[in-house]
Amino acid sequence: KKLGVPTANLPASLFQSALEDVTNGVYFGWAVVEQSPSNDASSVTKKGRNTPIKAVVNVGYSPTFEGKENKEKIVEAHLITKSSPMEKADRSMGADDDDDNEDGEVQLNEEGDDVEIEEDFYDETMRLQLIGYLRPEQKFDSFPDLIAQIHRDIGNAHWALDTMPFIFSKEDEIIKDDDGVNWIGSGGGDDVASW
Repeated sequence: KKLGVPTANLPASLFQSALEDVTNGVYFGWAVVEQSPSNDASSVTKKGRNTPIKAVVNVGYSPTFEGKENKEKIVEAHLITKSSPMEKADRSMGADDDDDNEDGEVQLNEEGDDVEIEEDFYDETMRLQLIGYLRPEQKFDSFPDLIAQIHRDIGNAHWALDTMPFIFSKEDEIIKDDDGVNWIGSGGGDDVASW
């Protein structure tokens, strides 16, 4: 939140063995914040729950702040919403620029895939799927340089997740989970943290 880009910081201790083989860097993927089922018939689903949400994720030690680097490798996920600050994505691969304005800011499409998240989601379950790599983790010379790169990363992740084949990843079992049974990964962990 200090950077104007709130993140869900996943407890490193729960994922240390899973993170050993993950290269430090910035990734993109899909997330789902689960709203626990309620026995109250009048319960209303909060905005941003039980639906695929685009994410940009840092895996590593956050090296920019001298003397404040994390001692353990961590996962920091920013869920991309309508209010996420982002810079125009690098579209050198031939895509059109119909959703950009003259200032280089991305105009989100109006088809409903960019959501808002109602309230913080501390102590709620979040499923996260990393599907693409944007860049290595790096140290920045200045705070404004870091902020500018984060905004570029958000824009690049947003754009990539609207392209083939990544757009279809939101249909994967870990994200979709239509049967209401909590997803538990086969790679390790338990019902609190799995991969």
